[in-house]
Amino acid sequence: MNDVSVLVSSEDSIQIQFPQKICGEINERITDFVENLKAYTCDVPEIIEIVPTYCAVTVYFNPDEIRQDFVLKLIGEVIEKTDKGASSSKKGGKLVEIPVCYEDEEFAPDLADVSKHTGLSKEEIIALHSSRDYLIYMLGFLPGFPYLGGMDERLETPRLESPRTKIPAGSVAIGGKQAGLYPSDSPGGWRIIGRTPLKVFDQTRNPACLYEAGDSIRFVPVSREEFDRIAEKQSSSSDSKIPGQGKSGGQASSSLQRYVCTGGIKILEGGMCTTVQDKGRFGFQHLGIGQGGVMDFESYQIGNKILGNDENAACLEATLLAPTIQFTSGCDFVITGGICQATLDEKPVQMNQKYHAEKGSILKCGFVMKGLRSYLCFKGGILVPELFGSHSTNLKSKSGGYFGRKLEAGDELAIGDFSCKKGIGENPAPIESNSIEENEVLVLSCTKGSQYSSFSEEAVRKFQESVFTVLPESDRMGIRFSGQSLECGKTDIISDAIPFGSVQITSSGLPVVMASDRQTTGGYAKIAAVTRKSMCALAQALPGTKVKFTIKSNSGLLPESF
Repeated sequence: MNDVSVLVSSEDSIQIQFPQKICGEINERITDFVENLKAYTCDVPEIIEIVPTYCAVTVYFNPDEIRQDFVLKLIGEVIEKTDKGASSSKKGGKLVEIPVCYEDEEFAPDLADVSKHTGLSKEEIIALHSSRDYLIYMLGFLPGFPYLGGMDERLETPRLESPRTKIPAGSVAIGGKQAGLYPSDSPGGWRIIGRTPLKVFDQTRNPACLYEAGDSIRFVPVSREEFDRIAEKQSSSSDSKIPGQGKSGGQASSSLQRYVCTGGIKILEGGMCTTVQDKGRFGFQHLGIGQGGVMDFESYQIGNKILGNDENAACLEATLLAPTIQFTSGCDFVITGGICQATLDEKPVQMNQKYHAEKGSILKCGFVMKGLRSYLCFKGGILVPELFGSHSTNLKSKSGGYFGRKLEAGDELAIGDFSCKKGIGENPAPIESNSIEENEVLVLSCTKGSQYSSFSEEAVRKFQESVFTVLPESDRMGIRFSGQSLECGKTDIISDAIPFGSVQITSSGLPVVMASDRQTTGGYAKIAAVTRKSMCALAQALPGTKVKFTIKSNSGLLPESF
């Protein structure tokens, strides 16, 4: 495997890059390598996940528990093993048949346009589309969204000039040279030519996704009557379970979730955007399921430590305007992160201090006066159902947390007994805030990104010397900036994995820092990756904050390539 490179892609990930070509041969090599690596590291729990994409494999690990150089050593040994022809892979994945109704205009609104563009009749389009098996190169963009290869070139059709705001779940589509399948409702610009009645991704099912990378899909035409019959059977199925956590590819937990409820709160005012969050969900990016979790991990961690909570106890993350809460039973709590002028029954509440609220007490948090996000942690943690090993809310996919949405007036949440040890006390040592002083330039420390070497020296220099400004359009998916363009030309790449903190350079030449609710894969080059500590500071950056990036050497972490 002399044509393979191993590069740093972030503090907690390493990317193995294969020749940049989308084809079955490269996919077979990646499949062999991934299976060998999984077998070789099955007893290394510090390696969290292995994510295959078109032309690369990204290995995520816990940098607090394992050194990068040890992960590199394991990867090198597997490369050598794969070089010698050793393979643990089962040649060829399974074939999954997907019934598709092409005949109903509701299900195929763009079939006539595809016919007009290609010069093919509707019957010819259906015959061509359903005559091939499509290889799944990877999953990404949305949970369960398959990147398919193998579409007949005669079906190639440009995407819509104006994307739809909502494409229904199950829609089968064509976008340029690619075939696609939307597992859930989503905006999109692909041409819709049919719909499947199958729930190809169902977070309550075991396994959640009907297929995985390396499998193949065959589209099978069905009538509207058959569609309705299959859909009815799907809706009446009751053999689903709640997914659990691990490297099992989305397998459901075999045991019920058990909680001990010790208290509760009622939301009187929800604030601007208050959601239930924890550390996030790990081990499912290969299914297109994002990591999620708190934006400012340090502040979240401080709150749980003060209370003696489990390190993954769920909290409330409040953006800019924090909630007003009534305690329906007595409970200890602490507020960390962005500084707000909170009161408990009209008495001031200090940041990073443990307080006890009696039943009926009212906590008013108000605006975040310094910083952007405050964290409300409660003794034991917020109790909501666990989804893929996490209680975190993902607003984009409307999943996790409290019914997959931000909190509103009238919502009631339980607080559970997840405490595991004595807290660090009511008067801990002074805690440094991640908030930024007015007019201060926030310097973000970075590692080199997975496409660092593809940028010119001039572009790298401008990236580090320029001052960028945080834009109001920033959110939990990504932090956007205005400033001087790097003028580095086309930055499109063959889609690969997006680690937390990745700095993508868009076609405008400006950076976007990918945050907690980022998609799992993307097609923009990544010049750098912001360190976890700097990401905590960036999480508190208000729109208008000035930012500079500095790339530290990877020496001592990992060679430039292996």
